[in-house]
Amino acid sequence: MGLGERVGSIEVGKSADFLVLSQNLFDIDARRIHETNVLATYLRGTRVYDANS
Repeated sequence: MGLGERVGSIEVGKSADFLVLSQNLFDIDARRIHETNVLATYLRGTRVYDANS
């Protein structure tokens, strides 16, 4: 897409959409993924959801 200068990694000045999860999906059994909670959601680097709010 030619957006390598703006997206693709978490760095100052780049746009970021990401989730903060309650557990690392790579460290748990796949049968337990459904137990994972979303703790926060960020769009363009701005928190738009916080489970503690």
